[in-house]
Amino acid sequence: MILFMLLLVWMFSSSEERPATGDQYFSSSNWEAQYQPFDKNPRGTFLFHRILQAHIGKKDVYVAETSSQLDSILNMKKNPKTYLFVGKKFGLQTSEIDSLVADIERGSDLFLSFHLITSNIAEKFFEELDFRNDYSDFQNVYTPRGRYEMVNIYEKDTIAENWLAFGDVITKGNSKSLSSFMEMDNFIVIQMGKGKVYLQTNPNMFFNYQVKRYDGFRYMNYVIDYLSQKRDIVLLELGRLPDEDGNSEANQKSTKEGKKDDSYLKFILENPYLRTALILLILGVILYVIFRSKRKRPTVPVIQEQKDMTLAFAETITSIYFAKRSPYGLLQVQRKNFYATIQKHYFLDLNRREGDRELRMLAEKSNRSLEEIQIMVGLLETKEVTKVNDQTITEVAQKQRAFYKEAGIIGETVEERTKRRTLVFRRGLLLPTFLILVGVLLILFGLFLLVGSKGAGIALWPIGIAMVFLGVMRIANPYFIVTAEKIIYYSEFGRKREYERSRIVGTKPTNKGVIITLKNNEQLIINYWDMSSFDRQQFERFISKVHTLEL
Repeated sequence: MILFMLLLVWMFSSSEERPATGDQYFSSSNWEAQYQPFDKNPRGTFLFHRILQAHIGKKDVYVAETSSQLDSILNMKKNPKTYLFVGKKFGLQTSEIDSLVADIERGSDLFLSFHLITSNIAEKFFEELDFRNDYSDFQNVYTPRGRYEMVNIYEKDTIAENWLAFGDVITKGNSKSLSSFMEMDNFIVIQMGKGKVYLQTNPNMFFNYQVKRYDGFRYMNYVIDYLSQKRDIVLLELGRLPDEDGNSEANQKSTKEGKKDDSYLKFILENPYLRTALILLILGVILYVIFRSKRKRPTVPVIQEQKDMTLAFAETITSIYFAKRSPYGLLQVQRKNFYATIQKHYFLDLNRREGDRELRMLAEKSNRSLEEIQIMVGLLETKEVTKVNDQTITEVAQKQRAFYKEAGIIGETVEERTKRRTLVFRRGLLLPTFLILVGVLLILFGLFLLVGSKGAGIALWPIGIAMVFLGVMRIANPYFIVTAEKIIYYSEFGRKREYERSRIVGTKPTNKGVIITLKNNEQLIINYWDMSSFDRQQFERFISKVHTLEL
């Protein structure tokens, strides 16, 4: 239920990710909003206006959204200013444009980037006005500084657009072309009195996504360089008119009222199939909780068949012996096992015998000689602790095994299973653990360098991956395996090599390991330092019992 509630909270939350600390990261897929000066969406002009504000330094930026605000700004300071507008359609009342032109003639500047302007504005700057366009998905804009490639993108796809330019025009003042494409001017300047009017017919060249591009950023800087750094800027937002689809009004509404609801839950509820799936999911969770809360009968446990743990027991006893290194203690275990086996098969308790009566009965039942049994019992019940060593343990084990086999206690099946026993020797964990740890640290450090835009980080990745791989291979594969017929050896990289035991000529122990010599002068070197301490003891025991031939 807690996870279900967290899922609902996640679906109600906004789909845009926000970092936990530091500056907020803005990510948007809204390609409808456009031209708003403080809009960070792809087709907003936030970056253009932010860089413009940095261009004027400590000067102020005013926003005129009503006629009264424009009048206040005009009367507040008599110093020259830069009036600016970037948008699709621009229009002012006649009284407003008259006041603006009067201020321009006194020394202020006007910058308009538009697709359409109203006739009362066009009459102030042109005797004749004609527009031309080129329908394409990109344009090469030429300026005295160079060529800039501008593209039109919508939802991350390049699509064709009408790129507007001036045709045959006659201005009311001296004019000059500042940029053009297809031999058509798209950015001109008109001298009016003491001020200048800059007119640019492609406001889409100042979109946020456009400015993020290298050519778009360079062209924007070229345009901004014509605006004075020593004047306040007035954004003529009162002249922003809605286009045919009313997008401008919608954009202003969304900008003022805040972010629209784009949560995952709203997306699910708008889709009938997803809405049905959500309802079925909620009903399913309710039914699951209702039926799961009812009492359930306990399941009847399955009685597992007991496994033959004889070999496991023998290996456990061997491990205890190598850990304690007490031959006399292992001899006591051998004695208890032997007496328990005799009592189980012949119903004779050798722990409570009176004289040789039980031993004679055992000789008759097992069809073994009394002398052989007495020797074995004598070895098992010796009181001379100091004389009990590894050789004594081996001798007792061999006599026990021979007695069990000849008396019929050990059958051929057990004999074959004993011969098929496999010894596995593994490498120590210290070196592979170190390799894996260092490899992971190198990978993380390489990633850290790449985040910091340092190319050296990519070189650490192969080294770290190789070290992790080598460490994993040393842990996953054993050092070597000894079977009844073969010795299977694994290299550091997991390469498998097999040697027939019949090819073994002899072994030579050294301080560092054991050299196993095979026929055809081939050698297999086993290093002690590459084995765990327990496996080393097991291997030394194996070598001392099986291969005692010296070179």
